[in-house]
Amino acid sequence: MLIDIHVHTVLGSKCSVIEIDDIIKMAKRVKLDGVCITDHHSRSAVEIAKERAAEHNLLIIGGMEIRCLEGDMLAFGFSEFCREGIPLAELIPWVHSLGGVVIAAHPFRSGAPSIGNKLYEIKGIDAIEVLNGNSSEEMNILSWLASLKLCVPGVGGSDAHTALQIGKYATFFDRKIKDEDDLVSALKGGRFQALKMF
Repeated sequence: MLIDIHVHTVLGSKCSVIEIDDIIKMAKRVKLDGVCITDHHSRSAVEIAKERAAEHNLLIIGGMEIRCLEGDMLAFGFSEFCREGIPLAELIPWVHSLGGVVIAAHPFRSGAPSIGNKLYEIKGIDAIEVLNGNSSEEMNILSWLASLKLCVPGVGGSDAHTALQIGKYATFFDRKIKDEDDLVSALKGGRFQALKMF
């Protein structure tokens, strides 16, 4: 299955202009099987998107982009509120205690809250976003190298804030994903691959 694991909506992220219907149209156009809505500290768009996408046979999964003290993280597998500025030393064990996963978002992107070389010091991150649609090729290469050196698997996401960005990068899973629990299980299992779509 092909899933874009990093998309923002106008309903949950002030920096996005993407409406729910735009997600559905663009995801179908670029042949995605699913889209993860990862708004900033919000899951307000998730249920609305699930309802609208169901009739189009498009999987919608809820996640969240969390602005940690050290940089932005994607998290899946929980629905509780998470405060901005939480240290990673608190976030990672908290999300894990709820059965979820934490992914380093755009770790080497300049001009955004990114973890950078501190990635090499942090323990417990479940995956690294090695292909990010708003990062340069050089920044994505640094993320790939970190993934290889740390033996932490890499995912791909568009980090879309406009509809035309959706699906630029995605993650291929070799198993059927039906919901967030399946996604979390697959991410924990490490059987996936980051892909460039266009």
